Amino acid sequence: MINKVKEYHPTCNEALIRRAYEFAAQAHEGQMRLSGEPYIFHPLAVALILAELKMDEVSIAAALLHDVLEDSAVTHQEIEAQFGNKIAALVQGMTKLNIDLGTPAKEREVENYRRMLLAVAASQELRLIIIKLADRLHNMRTLKYQYREKKEEIARETLEIFAPIAHRLGINTIQVELENLSLFFLDPEAYCTIQRGVERLRKDREALIEEAKIVLTEELKRVSIKAEIQSRFKHIYSIYKKLRRQNLALEDLHDLAAMRVITNTKDECYTVLGIVHDLWVPVVGRFRDYIAVPKSNQYQSLHTTVIGPRGFPMEVQIRSWNMHYVAEYGVASHWHYKEGKAAKEQSTFDAHISWLKQLLDLEQDLQSASEFMESLKISLFDDEVYVFTPRGDLKTLPRGATPIDFAYLIHTEVGNSCVGAKVNHHMVPLSYELKSGDIVEIITSRSASGPTPEWLKFAKTPGARNKIRAFLRKKNREENREKGKVTFERELSKYPLSPEEKSLFASNLDHFMRENHLESLDDLHVAIGEGRYKARKLVNQLIPYAIRKKWQESHKAITKPVKREEESVLIQGTSGIEARLARCCTPVPGDSIVAFVTQGRGITVHRSDCLNLQHLSGNGRFIEATWKPGLTLAFNAGVIVEALDRPRLLADVTGVVAGCQMEIRAAKARTVGDEAHIYLLLEVHDKEELDTLFRELRRVANVKHVRRGGAFYLK
Repeated sequence: MINKVKEYHPTCNEALIRRAYEFAAQAHEGQMRLSGEPYIFHPLAVALILAELKMDEVSIAAALLHDVLEDSAVTHQEIEAQFGNKIAALVQGMTKLNIDLGTPAKEREVENYRRMLLAVAASQELRLIIIKLADRLHNMRTLKYQYREKKEEIARETLEIFAPIAHRLGINTIQVELENLSLFFLDPEAYCTIQRGVERLRKDREALIEEAKIVLTEELKRVSIKAEIQSRFKHIYSIYKKLRRQNLALEDLHDLAAMRVITNTKDECYTVLGIVHDLWVPVVGRFRDYIAVPKSNQYQSLHTTVIGPRGFPMEVQIRSWNMHYVAEYGVASHWHYKEGKAAKEQSTFDAHISWLKQLLDLEQDLQSASEFMESLKISLFDDEVYVFTPRGDLKTLPRGATPIDFAYLIHTEVGNSCVGAKVNHHMVPLSYELKSGDIVEIITSRSASGPTPEWLKFAKTPGARNKIRAFLRKKNREENREKGKVTFERELSKYPLSPEEKSLFASNLDHFMRENHLESLDDLHVAIGEGRYKARKLVNQLIPYAIRKKWQESHKAITKPVKREEESVLIQGTSGIEARLARCCTPVPGDSIVAFVTQGRGITVHRSDCLNLQHLSGNGRFIEATWKPGLTLAFNAGVIVEALDRPRLLADVTGVVAGCQMEIRAAKARTVGDEAHIYLLLEVHDKEELDTLFRELRRVANVKHVRRGGAFYLK
């Protein structure tokens, strides 16, 4: 590893690196990885990855030490005393934070992401995130030793978070390997199929590139341009995405193999482009100039597709050596060993970190872990469109962005006062998807009423979505405060607490509000009114189960239980006729319902959208039905979850149900091929509880659909 560092940095501080290695080896002595190797192999491998990126000795030393705070008795003060402030700060930044264990595991993980990324944006210490990427890469290389249930979780997290971060920082070498390894563990069959297909086509495609290379080399010699010509095969995950997105066969990919021409200067890139277009016919609409308009990760290159040898389409990429280093190593290619950065270097750094700065600016508007993850994933979104203001200023937005996103990108007040938009001088709806090259003009009005909840369906960028939410929260604060207060106090009134129990409840409430940055009860009531917290779930969290159970048992002893279902509904024009809730659609309070009368079998209450109603119309008559107010009963509700089968799927689904404080009356699961169907019969109080459950279930990995069902399938 030291030899590798010396190749690009002959005067490196070798003593510092050796000292960091010896310190880490002693701290991790006796510890083993799941592979059976001594633990020190991991930080050493992480440091070697950084050496391959040509990082400085401070990064190398921090990589060697990155796990000692978390996995040994070493303290931050000891590292600071031995290695100085910078290395100690990097090691501290790599250490998972101590977050209240009462917080759900997913939220703890999200909070670690949030604090790390925002710390990077605030301190401009990009080495922290580069070390983290190298750490994840080595963990992915050794993922086969991980426990079975963790493999898919780690691979999916890598694909959704870490690979896109590597892309945003332009570190192509790490991005490609993370994506390929993630696909291997998430869909090994697809990975191996593509790998075999590429090997089958490799010889023929390389022969085509070689033929073109011979022709182009002669032309470049003729005009005295020195360039290196390479062949480049598309990596497996990139092929996988393109095949799925465009529904193509592997043989139909024009850019499966590409010819890459690397020159000395930018001017030579355009000269080579002209030569290529003279030699072969360019394919219309397949030219991209990323030199004039670089990607957000500072990637620069000319891309063109031509009809190459034997009439086969061939992609050609043209770039300078400087552009090539940036394309492969991203922000790592700009790292200097000297303190401080030149103006150009600082400009490059700012471009790489701009998306993190945007997250930092938005942090005050992000109300929950889920909102942060939504913003992070959209910020990391790969595809982009380039649009212009009427004055010709270039703006970059994610693909699928609308005029609303453009308006808020210009300024918050432009977004809030937007009443319409013109694209290329023509009026368009606010839901219009912008395309590269569009000229966008926002029409504003001082009398505009501001954004509506409907805008959240159109906005794609975190900035626009969070500014819309902030406006709506402010506008609806009083209404939500009153709604939340009534709901919270109604749930709380179910439990007449003793003075000691009230003191415990107040202590738990104070702790909850501090943890969630709520400054007053009004803030809590607003959050409940907005739906960020469920009143019943919150009260159950704040009042210990033993207290609630004691009250429920005493309440049952003095309350006459409701035995008949008809007591929960009011049916127009009837009295004393037996009624029951239909098992085919299991209606619950909050559902729109209708009563159906048949001869000899009484009245059955169905959901208004029950599919069986259309078959019953000729056998009886329908009458109006409504739910009685103030119901506290528990009702049966059928739920069907459809998903791609995987290990622990049923456990994760039932875990979500338990987390929503619902009781499972019956459960059944079956698989057909790789499809899994899970049938649940739950005890719920109203439709609002079901809506919350559905939102949570749809977040479970591999879940495709969640819908209401009947109780018959659980017989």
